[in-house]
Amino acid sequence: MKNPNPLLRFGAGLAAVAAVVLARAAEPAAKPVASGEIIALPEFNVSGADDTGWAATNALSGTRTNMSLRDLPRSIQVLTSEFLIDIGALTLTDATDYMSGITNIGGQDQTNDNNTYQVRGFRQNKLYRNGYREPFAGMLYDAATVDRVEVLKGPSSLLAGVAEPGGMVNSISKTPRPRRETTVSVRGDSWGMRRGEIDASIPVNSRLATRFVWVRQAGDGWQDFAFSNRSVYYGALSYKLTERTRYNANVEYFDYIANPPSPRSTVASSSPLNALTWHGNGDINGLTLNGVYIPWGFNPLGPNNRRIEHIFRVGNQVEHRFNQTLSLRLSGNYGRMHRLDRRLSGTQISTRVVNGLTVPSTDALSSTNDDETVDTYTAQGDLVGKFKYFGISHQAILGAEYIDTNDIRIRDNTPALTAYVFGAAVQPAWDEMLDPRRYTQPNSRLHAHARRRAASFTNVFGFFENRAHLMAGVRHDEGSIINANPIATDALGRFQKVTEDANSPTVGGVVRVHDQLSVYSSWSRSFAGVPVSAIDMFGKPLDKQVEGKGYDLGIKTSLWRNRISLNAAAFQVDQINGTRQVSTSEITAAGLDPLVVTGARSTQDVSARSRGWETDAVIKVAPGYQVSFTYTNLHAFVTANKANPASVGGPVSQGPGRESWSFFHKYEFPKSFLGGLSLNHGVVFRDSRRPTVPGFTRHDVSASYRVSFLGQKLTLGLRVQNLRDIQYWEGFQARGAPRTTSVTVTSRF
Repeated sequence: MKNPNPLLRFGAGLAAVAAVVLARAAEPAAKPVASGEIIALPEFNVSGADDTGWAATNALSGTRTNMSLRDLPRSIQVLTSEFLIDIGALTLTDATDYMSGITNIGGQDQTNDNNTYQVRGFRQNKLYRNGYREPFAGMLYDAATVDRVEVLKGPSSLLAGVAEPGGMVNSISKTPRPRRETTVSVRGDSWGMRRGEIDASIPVNSRLATRFVWVRQAGDGWQDFAFSNRSVYYGALSYKLTERTRYNANVEYFDYIANPPSPRSTVASSSPLNALTWHGNGDINGLTLNGVYIPWGFNPLGPNNRRIEHIFRVGNQVEHRFNQTLSLRLSGNYGRMHRLDRRLSGTQISTRVVNGLTVPSTDALSSTNDDETVDTYTAQGDLVGKFKYFGISHQAILGAEYIDTNDIRIRDNTPALTAYVFGAAVQPAWDEMLDPRRYTQPNSRLHAHARRRAASFTNVFGFFENRAHLMAGVRHDEGSIINANPIATDALGRFQKVTEDANSPTVGGVVRVHDQLSVYSSWSRSFAGVPVSAIDMFGKPLDKQVEGKGYDLGIKTSLWRNRISLNAAAFQVDQINGTRQVSTSEITAAGLDPLVVTGARSTQDVSARSRGWETDAVIKVAPGYQVSFTYTNLHAFVTANKANPASVGGPVSQGPGRESWSFFHKYEFPKSFLGGLSLNHGVVFRDSRRPTVPGFTRHDVSASYRVSFLGQKLTLGLRVQNLRDIQYWEGFQARGAPRTTSVTVTSRF
């Protein structure tokens, strides 16, 4: 008999567990859940009850277990649930504006769905959810299902395996609350976006608690032709199997359809207009060039681009405490992303001369139809031991992980469509791209299958009555990636198998020099995998691990009766074995014939470094008044590139600026005076030394007021983003939205 599909096996197992849960839930001895009951083992879960407003005390993104931030010798920033609500976050990009050490390359705003960030200067386009690496860079996130966001800065392979050296961004899903609570919210903005949310926590009895989230968002965006519709369905449960065993599960389905805005419109590099644009980089939107005005919302890609994406996430976790010393967590997760893209491409605007002036003219466009499905199965296990001996406290975590990712991609192109005529109201290419008969040029039939296995051993020792902590750990990863593309023109493109084998150690220490001040230092290493589908000039696959190593020296404070929480770190991160294409002269110098050695040939001799310092602080200035502040000074530059020696010392590709900071503060009026009124103000700053786009200073303001209406508690909110209505590039690809006004009504009961 043929083995059933793994997804069916996974679903059958989940159904069986659900049946047990429902059967046990029906037992008559049920009693209401106590309002303060912890519904998950604290070793493996963080609780919002531990947070004090915007300040978090614990995090999972250091050892995969719940540990005090003060006892971890790593730079970790946490955005709590309350903070995400106060800044009005709808997406992950909204949150990263208020993180130190992070800048955007792409963006995920109302309609743009690129999740690409730079952490400490290095690109990080694979994010993490509950400690699991997401299968695809374009995975979508909605703040309604996220409880908090944690950022572990610096090389993080000890925790996450394959990771870029700058760090990892880890969003934590919402879990059931111990009390019955429902929140209903509606929101609309001045560009036509409409959004509704329902978030309900329902404790069933003393053993079972559940939570459900529903989101529906639809409407136009600020760019020409852009719109976005999404529906999100999320459920979570926590069930006490025994006094020492608990089962947690969550499931999320994301249904998305949009016409994303064009990420950037550019002038061809050979165009005389190029020198007239910002930084000479070709960005033209919002400028008057030789008498031709190009609006900020200009989108040459038209009304018929379409991205349809279906995302399915399932998480299962069993926690068991054997005794006061040993605890075990076993988890299995499944993620699926199915993406359908139909888009115009090739947006290089050319020029023509009119009355002696060089003006924008046409686009040479083609169209792409892209169908991709990525399935990922992940299993993790962590055995945690807590010991005390000779006055030393010792937490040891023995971890294991298995990841199986299957990526199938079918991509076809059209020949060149009718040229885009700059400024014309109707473009023939917009209609031509809808004709399926035009997609006659196969681009890819990719089937990539990756299997990775890992084992880790992490130790945290506490000395001198826990005034000093030492962390030491190592993770070993090994695996294989098979790429098959039957329509490729060379043997390597048609089939390639790449193997991975890497060790990722971390060591660090933190000392409380005062009850309110700790000093820490750490060294860590990470690997980002082996380049796939790349060969050297001799026709052999590249086989070096792209690696990184980092050093941190920092302080952590909790001053003025925990009213000031501050983390500051000086750091250096190095990346080696980066890939570049070899030149014809290098092929000749190796004694090879450039006419024989054809196609893309690569080598791994590129390296880069980032160094600087970062600070993030949360301050409770007075009752009802909170302040969040971040500052980053970062220099990310190339340290080696034989093909382009002039680039050494210069910025990394699409690199960040030197300085960035954010400031957000909130004041809640006391009950005796304007009780129920809250005022917020946020500032996001990026300096003008970003190598590809100009800097900006953006102001956001909001106000909310709590009232009672027909026996219900309502919160009315008014928010104005980009108050000064500046034109700014949020990242390398994403233009920031003009002034946007939104109104929110929330009821909690």
